[in-house]
Amino acid sequence: MNLAAKARAIEPRTGRSPWDGHEFGRGYAVLSLPFDSGHLLGLRVFPQNDFAPYVSVWHRPPGDGWAIYVDGPSLETACPRYWGPATRSTALASIEVDWTGPNDLRVSMAGPELEWTLSMGASPPLRSLNAVDSALPRWTWRVAPLLRFREWVAQHVLGYGDIRLSFTSASGHEMVLLARENYRVESSSARLDGRHLGQPVTLEENPTVGDVPLPTAPSFVFAEAHAPIVDRAEYRRTKEQLLEG
Repeated sequence: MNLAAKARAIEPRTGRSPWDGHEFGRGYAVLSLPFDSGHLLGLRVFPQNDFAPYVSVWHRPPGDGWAIYVDGPSLETACPRYWGPATRSTALASIEVDWTGPNDLRVSMAGPELEWTLSMGASPPLRSLNAVDSALPRWTWRVAPLLRFREWVAQHVLGYGDIRLSFTSASGHEMVLLARENYRVESSSARLDGRHLGQPVTLEENPTVGDVPLPTAPSFVFAEAHAPIVDRAEYRRTKEQLLEG
């Protein structure tokens, strides 16, 4: 198993969703990583999408809302495009993502200062499940019974709790998450502004962003997300603004 090689094989580029009239992102993510201190972290690395490659770090402290930090050309072309209304703050930041081993990841951010390491793994049954899911065509995520079955697997096999793979984001985008490969986060350590966040844990209830549940257990995925373009004029204007620099 070599997740670093898989991640590096996703070449940065702008493109279009294979689903007509949709925008998309493709890459890898830590959907949710809860710590026993009550802090939650998330990571989204999408080298391929409609606008420009970006990395985002998500953070939710105990008793507070989500903050999303983006290393990319703009907030409007990254995670805040879809989740901004459900956050307490969004900001541009300098974020570095380094694979320090075949299955070991280090995330560094300045402002706030974050040092975060993760190690991923997968049992033989999980690897077999990943091989099947990654080989299935995209249209199988548009068939409701097949999508519901995948959600059942996520809940009862992967231990992610009551999650949904199709949902409405905080901005009103009707999104489908194609989680093609799932891996366990076997260990993780994070220090935020000098404070150690503790040990990874599995929660009893799903954390949420807006009304959308995230996994209860530490989770790493290779995934695609597709959403119908809500406002074509806004979509064209956003792309033009990026080209103008």
